Amino acid sequence: MAALLSEYPPAAQQLTLRVRKLLLRMIPDVTEHVYPGWRIISFRMGDRNEHQICWLAPQRFGVNLGFEHGEKLPDPNGLLTGAAKQARNVHIRSAKDVDVPKLAALVTAAIELHRGG
Repeated sequence: MAALLSEYPPAAQQLTLRVRKLLLRMIPDVTEHVYPGWRIISFRMGDRNEHQICWLAPQRFGVNLGFEHGEKLPDPNGLLTGAAKQARNVHIRSAKDVDVPKLAALVTAAIELHRGG
């Protein structure tokens, strides 16, 4: 992970690590996998790709929190962006954007979706 983060400015690194810490606390039995080629950190409940709950994609100015099936997630706060068939992202540009209750609601919904709920 250090190699991936080293490609980004210090502020983006710190923000990525802050959100990573939240995800590690929020997702039960979480495992994380770094994909240097895709420049993402994947968070899963299991070892296979289909067990992915979300991912972090560091950016030059912040970090994106992505959900593969984001189009199926309730988003009453309008945090999700994107026009892909199913994936959606939350753009986190500063510490002010780390609204823990709102992010937790999305992550919890993604976990429920993963569990078939």
